[in-house]
This record gives sequence, C-alpha cells and structure tokens, in this order.
Amino acid sequence: MTNTQETVLIDSIKKQAHDEAQKVLDSAQRFVEERKKSTDDQIIRLKKENEEKEKQQVNAIAQDAARKIASLERKQLLIRKEKMVQHVIERVQEKFAALLAQPEFKEILLDWTVEAALGLEESDPSLNVSASCAHLVDDAFLDKAAHLYKKLTGEDITFTRAPEVMPKGCGIILEAKNGRTAYNNLLENRLHRYDDTIQAIVLEDIFNE
Repeated sequence: MTNTQETVLIDSIKKQAHDEAQKVLDSAQRFVEERKKSTDDQIIRLKKENEEKEKQQVNAIAQDAARKIASLERKQLLIRKEKMVQHVIERVQEKFAALLAQPEFKEILLDWTVEAALGLEESDPSLNVSASCAHLVDDAFLDKAAHLYKKLTGEDITFTRAPEVMPKGCGIILEAKNGRTAYNNLLENRLHRYDDTIQAIVLEDIFNE
C-alpha cells in the first residue's frame, strides 16, 4: 500500500470516527436536552401542584375561618335576640308590677280567674293566689268571678280560696280539688305563652326579620 493510499485510508477512518463521535455527541446532547426539558417540565408541574395545594390549603383555611366567624356572628346575634326578648318581658313585668297598685288590675285578675275556670272546667276549683295579689281577692271577688263564669257558660261554679298564699309570682293558679289538674295564670306563665309572639315582634321591629 502506498503512502497515498495509507493517507486516504487513515483520513477515511478519521472521518468515520469523527462522524461516529459526532453522532454520539449529538445523541448525548439530545438526551441532555430532553432530560433538562423533562426536569423543567417536572419542576413546573410540581410548582403548579404545590401552588394549587397551597391555594387549596389557603382556601380551606379561609373557608374554615369564614364558617367560624359566621357561626360566632350567629351565636352573638342569637344572644342579642334572646337578651332583647328577655328585656321586653322584664319591661312588661315591671309595667304589671306598677299596675298592681291601680284599681283596674282587680278587673284584670278577675278576667284571669274566669279564663282559668274556662280552661280547667271544674265546678268547685281551689283558687291559689299570689301574695302580691292576695289583697284583691275577697268574697265579693269570688262571687263576681262565679257570676261571670255562669254568664259565659250557663253553669254554676264555686271558687274556694286556698288558705295559703303563693310567696312568688303575680296572679292565680286554679286547681282541681283532687290536685290532678291546674290552670296556671301567673303573670310569668302567661308571658311564657306569648314567647313566640314577643319574639316575632322583637325580630320584626328591631332586627327587621
């Protein structure tokens, strides 16, 4: 083989080696770029996932806080409503307490007695009177109550005043002689019957509900 042929052969081998090396380098470069792109994509995806998770966590915390605040506001509003209703009831009780000294309260107590008799439906009930009203209930009072009851029902009734007065409350409790049934017409109990009405008035006039 001549020097020229050797040179051509060597150059051919070098070229092939160079081409192969370039292919390897190109392939390695593509691999690196693909891995880099995959890594970048993964980083972006993880960032988005973390951001979404953080956003969800923040939203969950915010929603939980909003629920707690709303619950607290409802509780506070309910407390204010209950206090306002109780305030109204107390003012009504105060007005009735002031009314005790007025002559017209005797007629009110008379109406409460007849109302209790209509509800109890007993011909000879026992009339329990609170200490605050005891001075209003005498024989004339009992006779008048019996007269009004007969006028309304056409039936006779005999009210017997209990020997002891009730130390608390304002009004009367009418009780069957056997003690099994009673009609509570104390002021506190009467107001309790109107709890829903009083609450509705408070909610409408004060809370616009």
